[in-house]
Amino acid sequence: MAPKDSHPAVSQKPPAAGTVASLSEGGVLLPDFVTRDANGVRVVPDVPGRATQMQRFVDRVFSSGAYFTGLDLDALSLLLYGAEGRDAGGGKPVRIADGIETFDPDRRALYTPPKVVDGGARVEYLFGPVWLERTVEVPIFGETDEQGQPRLTGHEKQLRQTPTRLNVDEFVAAMWLHGVRSGIDIATVRSAIESALGERVDIARRSDPQPGADATVREQTLALHRDDSPAILANGRIDLGFFKNHFPQVAEGTRLLQKMPRRLGQPGRDIDGSVLEAELPRDFEIEDLAGPGTRVERNAKGEFLVAARDGFLNIDTKSQQVSVTEKIVNREGVSQRTTGNLILVGDHYEEHGEVQEHRTVEGRNMTFHADVFGGVVSRGGELHLCANLAGGTVKNRGGTLRIDGRVSRAVIEARECEVQAAHAESSVFVVGKLRLGRAIACDIVAEEVEIDDAVSCSIAARRILIRRGGSRRDVECLVNLCLPDFSALDKQHAEETKAADELKAKRKDRQGGIDALLATPELRNYFAAEKRIREGGVALTPAQEAQWRQATQRLARPLGEIQVLQKQIDTLNVALAEREARLAELDAARGKAASGIACEVTQVAGSVAVQTIAGPPELPVLAEVEVKKLRHVLRDTRLVKSRLFHGDSGRFAWTPPKKEE
Repeated sequence: MAPKDSHPAVSQKPPAAGTVASLSEGGVLLPDFVTRDANGVRVVPDVPGRATQMQRFVDRVFSSGAYFTGLDLDALSLLLYGAEGRDAGGGKPVRIADGIETFDPDRRALYTPPKVVDGGARVEYLFGPVWLERTVEVPIFGETDEQGQPRLTGHEKQLRQTPTRLNVDEFVAAMWLHGVRSGIDIATVRSAIESALGERVDIARRSDPQPGADATVREQTLALHRDDSPAILANGRIDLGFFKNHFPQVAEGTRLLQKMPRRLGQPGRDIDGSVLEAELPRDFEIEDLAGPGTRVERNAKGEFLVAARDGFLNIDTKSQQVSVTEKIVNREGVSQRTTGNLILVGDHYEEHGEVQEHRTVEGRNMTFHADVFGGVVSRGGELHLCANLAGGTVKNRGGTLRIDGRVSRAVIEARECEVQAAHAESSVFVVGKLRLGRAIACDIVAEEVEIDDAVSCSIAARRILIRRGGSRRDVECLVNLCLPDFSALDKQHAEETKAADELKAKRKDRQGGIDALLATPELRNYFAAEKRIREGGVALTPAQEAQWRQATQRLARPLGEIQVLQKQIDTLNVALAEREARLAELDAARGKAASGIACEVTQVAGSVAVQTIAGPPELPVLAEVEVKKLRHVLRDTRLVKSRLFHGDSGRFAWTPPKKEE
């Protein structure tokens, strides 16, 4: 029970509230869920629409000039503003006050309007001494009468102020009428009234809504996080150029994320009792996060984003989608800050950012959408540079290389690779087959070269087609047609031929020995009879079989010699077949090396020189020369075998003779 606050005694008056039967004029009609007796004012809590009905009842009490005495403000507030359906008293009537009394208008005038500050966040009230004003009639005396007493001549009305104190219950009623109906700090009000000091006090505060929580996701696997700590080498040393695991892999069925549902906030209450709704938290559908290679699973434990296949985890920061792909996709570029050097284990890699200088990417089937300034090492497959290669290096061990942008100050080593580029300048190419649009001041070594426009380039290849060639700044376009050097091949052919001839001579000698033995009449008759017996043309009697065995024993020696010689001939035939196969291989290699050699400059538009150099046919062109020495070697006159053309106009085409001595 709230403590009773003292207030001036009032004369006996009719009750301020009651039932229809007991209600006096100007009283408050109690609703059926409110009772008032000697034990106080009680409210039945479990009433449909209780909060709304309670607010109407309380407002009717205060608006009719009454107030609650011995008010339990906490209990009243719970009934007024508690959640609908929440049982404020456990099903039992809730006592909210001792009674309901008339609010004396003279005392109501003691309560001044409060001040709302901070945009309605709080309410201030200026407490101080108060006086209750009363109008009294004071007698007026004139002259004295015969007995010497003052003679009453009349009365006058005077306004007198009597010191008094505010009352907490009256204060609540007065503030309600001023619009302050929620958030009153009753303890602070009581303390300020008791102190009777002139001070400004915060009597009520707005209850701001409690924010909820947006729907979010919870990680379900550590694989979502890459490990960018420095790599540890096999010898235990740390390599700062590489990260441990920049591209995480996941297995099919791995739970990646779990959706955590949004949590609604708690509404607040303004000082006038109105509800302040909390901002609605944001929500999303987990399907919006599901990229290729993932699926959504829902069960009793919640909603999950799950990997639908084995692969590399890719999180697109723009679309906010999570994907599991067969290829690695990186959008941050390759630098010491983002990835470090990369050695990729997957078969496909796609890079959307730049590859910075001094950074290296090694892998298979790689695509680079931005400029490459560092190094790329391909273990095969398709290598595609969609932008520019500037000052970088590319090494490819097979497959194809396509560069859509410009190649400048770069080095490309791909002996077994087919390379295609639109524009190259001041770059080095050591490739298998090269197709260039325009090349300026490039050093090129290849098996086959096709260039639309070559300016001041140094070229060495076995098959060369230049549609337009010229010079710049007095630097000619030098074309070296690499002809096969058959000296080593011819030497091997001669050695194999000599060895084959020796085998043939030995075989002929052994065959001569056999022929000589077979020329004797006895052996000739023996083999003729042996053939007839083997074919079944002669049936031997027992006596004849004995004679045949005696003849065989008698000819055992020459027969053994023939057998030995025949085995030697068989061995010689095997060796001779190997020599002849080797000779056929040498002839085929010679024919292959000599075929397809050609050089053509369709249009000479500047100084162009064409000359021949020699090289082993079984090795790539200038295979023994280091890349950094190519520029010097390509223009080294000591390698020149013959000068085929030198001019600044016209056309040049040349193929070697069919039979080259």
